[in-house]
Amino acid sequence: MSSLTEVYEGRVRWVASTRRLHLGVGLFLVGTAMVVAGIVVATTNLLTAMGAGLFEARELGGVLAGLGVPAALLGVFAVLPTGRRLRASAIIGASVSVLGVTVFVHAYPYQWLNSGDATLALLTTGIYFFGAITTFLSLFVAVATFKTRSDPGGTAKMEVTKEGKVRIVQEDDSLPMGGIGLFGNDFDPKTEPDPTPTSPTPNAPTVSDGGAAKADDSGTGGEPVETVSTRGQPDEYCGNCDHFKYVRTDGRMVPYCGLQAELMDDMDACDEWAPNS
Repeated sequence: MSSLTEVYEGRVRWVASTRRLHLGVGLFLVGTAMVVAGIVVATTNLLTAMGAGLFEARELGGVLAGLGVPAALLGVFAVLPTGRRLRASAIIGASVSVLGVTVFVHAYPYQWLNSGDATLALLTTGIYFFGAITTFLSLFVAVATFKTRSDPGGTAKMEVTKEGKVRIVQEDDSLPMGGIGLFGNDFDPKTEPDPTPTSPTPNAPTVSDGGAAKADDSGTGGEPVETVSTRGQPDEYCGNCDHFKYVRTDGRMVPYCGLQAELMDDMDACDEWAPNS
């Protein structure tokens, strides 16, 4: 796991991110340029004025535009942090689109619409559309879940416990995928139970009569009150332990044990209890 200093200074996966950024920007620019060039070649007399045939110009324009669209989509996809499945689906979709362009080169112009047989034209359109929509859907899912991966909903908070040291406190019952409203689970803080357990006030003074008095049992089922054997010493429970403190997680104050480095479920003192005095 990378240290906090490496994360802030940006040294984590810096080389890999830069390469992916350059690759993605390059693919996007090349794909956009190919689409623009294909439109210009197919709809103007640029190549025909240079001696090329009309069908040749249109075929070249179709090939450039057909290859430019998946290249531009893969360029955008390359800069997003995605999983292997989404990346594989995008590459498969782009490959199917390239297959559609290959069928177009084979069919155009003699087996295209003007020949009276629209079978290859329909097949070419279907293949290319399937590949393009697969790549686009993969890109859509990657963009839609990007915020969730970047901010998973505050499952961990950092709390400064001592000067110059930072401790990460993670809550066990954190909500999954809460970083984006479309995929997260919203909750009402008014209905959330109070995580602070009921316990005696840490600063409350203790009264002792030297052991002469016994706890009063009125028959209501209450447990006997335990008192310390030495006058003036606090009760050994986590509320007045030197390692005890409250930390804030998801906007709530919860008890935290600095010795065990974990959130607390009860206030029972452990073997390493030390008086907070």
